[in-house]
Amino acid sequence: METYGRLKMELIRRGLYLSEEVRACPEVSLGICSGNPGEEISLALAEDFIVKVVIKPRAEGSLELLADKRGLRLKGPQGESEVAVIPLPMFIKNQMMERTPLSENVCLDGYCLNIFLRVMGGGQRLNLSQQAVLSIVQSAFEEGSADLVQLNMDYCEERDRGFRLVAPVVEAIKKKFQTFVALKGFPPEEKQVMDRMYAAGLDLVNFPFGGYAGSVQSGDLVSSDQVSEALEYAVGIFSQGTVWTELVPGRDPLEDIRARIDRLTGRGIVPLLKLEPASITVGDAFPKVEDAVRALEQAAQRDRLPLKWLYPNCRSVSPLDTKFYTGEKKSAQLSAKPVYRSILGKKASEGFAALRRKLRIRDVSDSYESAGL
Repeated sequence: METYGRLKMELIRRGLYLSEEVRACPEVSLGICSGNPGEEISLALAEDFIVKVVIKPRAEGSLELLADKRGLRLKGPQGESEVAVIPLPMFIKNQMMERTPLSENVCLDGYCLNIFLRVMGGGQRLNLSQQAVLSIVQSAFEEGSADLVQLNMDYCEERDRGFRLVAPVVEAIKKKFQTFVALKGFPPEEKQVMDRMYAAGLDLVNFPFGGYAGSVQSGDLVSSDQVSEALEYAVGIFSQGTVWTELVPGRDPLEDIRARIDRLTGRGIVPLLKLEPASITVGDAFPKVEDAVRALEQAAQRDRLPLKWLYPNCRSVSPLDTKFYTGEKKSAQLSAKPVYRSILGKKASEGFAALRRKLRIRDVSDSYESAGL
């Protein structure tokens, strides 16, 4: 059975070929994003199921995008499927044309605005100013392109991983905008840093296993034990369902992946499966991922993890979208409605998050005072 999940994996592994004629089609050209390491385009394979694809030259077995009177279709070994190109928002197009520092450090993943940060100047500043971050968030929200913001923090050798520089940015975003803010990066050596980040207004955290981008090199910088300890500590601070991590299913035996998923969900941590081209091997890749996805769904249901904080992701699998991998195309849909899609739900969750944060900050303050800190 061909599923949308299999199609997404093939696109990530093989890339996509566009003829010059198809490139010239307005509906397609509006979605092409040029940059390093190459051109990309985002496709909606179904409602709420998206993938970001590298555009490649034609090769044997290539997946190809067709555009004619019948509409946009994806042609591959299994036949043709209707798809839609996700046009680039104007604020990203403008940054690409101007080639500002923001153009290399901003992208959209579904309706999540990703901003990439790193420490510079001998640990004294971030690569983007606070004003630059606020301006791009405002542009995204004014255009209606994003519903939440994720700050992606690159590795920093400092014990707090540079979070002291990130906290004022989080505070500024929360002060100016009604939105949820996520942080993806490396865990700090001192766990109490996460208390300060929560107090600053952070709503969600993602500390991936295997490193920030899932690469072996970055994964060597922080041990798995450090990541596990940080995730377990974060679960005691943040709301249920808002502490995430990422696993790369192509590296380990399926039994190990299942056991890891069970351990994480049992501790209240939501695992995501990262789909990396290097880890998706030819032939038997999908059955293994499909089994891992089923294990992910079963574990999330067993341990009653709330899924409303998750969102459709271009290159990861979460318990939110497992039906796209395990069910027929006609019945595939999200397992739960993300909180970001409901104005009423978003306002209510913001209110509860603000109340919980106030109570948590007071508790932390009391414990510091009683300890004489």
